[in-house]
Amino acid sequence: MSVILAAINATVTAPAPAATTSAAAKKVAFDHLNLILNVDVFILCITGLFILLSLPRAVVRFIHPEEWSNGHWLRYVYVHTAMRSSSAPIAPLAPAHLPLTSKTQMQTADNLLDARSEKSFNMSDDDHDPHGANLYRNASSSSAHALLSRNASSSSGHGLLSRNVSTASGRVRRRRETLPAHMPAWSSMIPWVANVLRIPIRPGLTVGKVAMQLTYFFILLYATLYKSNVFTTPVRAGYVAASQIPVVLILGTKNNLLGVAVGMGYERLNFLHRFAGRMLVLAANVHALGYIYSWSLAGTLESHFKITSNRYGLLGLVCADMFVFFSTSIWRTKAYQLFVVSHVLAVVIFLGAICLHSTPSVPYVLIAIALYILDRVMRIAKTRSTTAHLTPLPALNLNATRLVIPGINAGWRAGQHVRIRVLHRAMGLRGMVELHPFTVASKAGDWTGRLFELAKRVEWSEKATGVAEGGDVAASKEVKVLIEGPYGGPGHTLFASFSGALLVAGGSGITFSLGVMQDLIKKDLEGLSRVKAIELVWSIPDPSHLIPLLPELTQLLSFRTYATLKIHIFYTRMSSADPMKALASHTLPPGMTVSPGRPKLNAHLTSVIDQASALSMFKKNPRKSYVDGKSAGRGLCGVVVGVCGPLGLAEEVRNVVRGVDGARRRRVGGVEIHEEVFGW
Repeated sequence: MSVILAAINATVTAPAPAATTSAAAKKVAFDHLNLILNVDVFILCITGLFILLSLPRAVVRFIHPEEWSNGHWLRYVYVHTAMRSSSAPIAPLAPAHLPLTSKTQMQTADNLLDARSEKSFNMSDDDHDPHGANLYRNASSSSAHALLSRNASSSSGHGLLSRNVSTASGRVRRRRETLPAHMPAWSSMIPWVANVLRIPIRPGLTVGKVAMQLTYFFILLYATLYKSNVFTTPVRAGYVAASQIPVVLILGTKNNLLGVAVGMGYERLNFLHRFAGRMLVLAANVHALGYIYSWSLAGTLESHFKITSNRYGLLGLVCADMFVFFSTSIWRTKAYQLFVVSHVLAVVIFLGAICLHSTPSVPYVLIAIALYILDRVMRIAKTRSTTAHLTPLPALNLNATRLVIPGINAGWRAGQHVRIRVLHRAMGLRGMVELHPFTVASKAGDWTGRLFELAKRVEWSEKATGVAEGGDVAASKEVKVLIEGPYGGPGHTLFASFSGALLVAGGSGITFSLGVMQDLIKKDLEGLSRVKAIELVWSIPDPSHLIPLLPELTQLLSFRTYATLKIHIFYTRMSSADPMKALASHTLPPGMTVSPGRPKLNAHLTSVIDQASALSMFKKNPRKSYVDGKSAGRGLCGVVVGVCGPLGLAEEVRNVVRGVDGARRRRVGGVEIHEEVFGW
């Protein structure tokens, strides 16, 4: 009996060890895909944090109705003839903040105030003016004459002007202009953090960029090594690589939701695109080498490569290595077309090979394809076909070409660029296929759409210049073009919402500054700008490079604006014994200086800050705030520094901004930078 019971007991309990072993095996098995999903969610949360930090500026930007229509779609708007004539040069007057000394000047001011009192309006930021300092500006169609009056009983001249102002304002109810709302950037609110993040490590690379790259790297490193070994479980690295495919693609598209949300153009996100791509390829190589190592130790390398899915994986690895190799700076600068063709072909083959290699990777590939299709649809929707007038600018000695596109005159923001495809047989098939960036050098709503392409001697630029020179220079050359854009620009930064603006340009970077300066002047004349001081600093190799743009710059200085306008030209090379000989037959307008050497950016930034502070009319105790920096920012909205030029110039500007005295920075309401840098 005992033997039978023992046998039954053995039969019942025998499977127990097997079940326990199976359960233990299931416990040991690690869900790699779930970990990767959690890591992706974490990356999305970090991205959401950046978007959340950018949200206040985005909201302030889009409360202005014009921001919904500008900066997204190119279009044509009808410009009335009177508006065209109003853009003609106007005889310059004394700056608005200077007192009127002569009797004739005061009588002229009286006549202006009496004759056009019904069109006068108050420019103050606040309804309450503790000093009685009110700004009146003539709003006639022939521009506006800014007059600054202060109730000063000790000065009879000032008292007369103040009484006239009071008389005029008594007849007409003062109305407040619609000035743009201002939201300071985090760099203005926490300047010491911004100063640390802007410290350069090498040209084009700052502490802030390195911090972002290292954060991304360690997140992927955690995803690769957590409870894993690259030699025993190399599949994890493969999943990491596949999960980053949508990240790399969205950072590389011209139209992406991330850039729109944070207010950055594709060119400013490109460094992240390149870094994420390298991390993807690194993870793919770790994945492949881990399997090759284990198969080699087991002596099964040949048999495993006979498996079709593994062959597709090897093909994808070769393509990944290829698009990284041909994406290095030497290929992008010396053989751009080879870079583009190899990039497109390698990516297409890579995505197809990955789908055939690993089924869990298919969702990531499909997401990437959907994002790419969305980008292409947006690019097609933003493309216009029109006629352009090409004119060479040989005096600039930069293979420069000016484009005028009458059929498109609106839809962009100051500082944005477009991408042009010239459809002319002289460009050749390869030249007609290539899209080339052109900076928009005219304000939106101008009756002519002026674009400038000011690039170094690359093949496309030489061909475009050749096409332009093929026609009559006076009449220019008409060609069909496809224009796509606009792209880039200041993002959520509103230049007109600041109290001062310093524009720094190096060489062909003047195109950016021209567009911004024109827009600020236009808004100043319309009463839509807070800017009180504008300075343009342009560094060029030779004074003769100024000649093609001298009429344009002269016209800018001729407008009667409230904001003070100054243009400083610096030439850095001595091409002849008398470098100014080229300008001997030209007259420089008031407000423009031409000097040898490199610009002293620190002095110019200090000048703009002090002008904006001196012209401010809203501090309770200006003298005290000037000394100790307290009560700073009351009525002041900071100074924006826009720089466009080579990497070295941008780095110099960052260093100058970092060196601004803390009291002066607080007094003006902060100093912000917007960069448009050559190279990518």
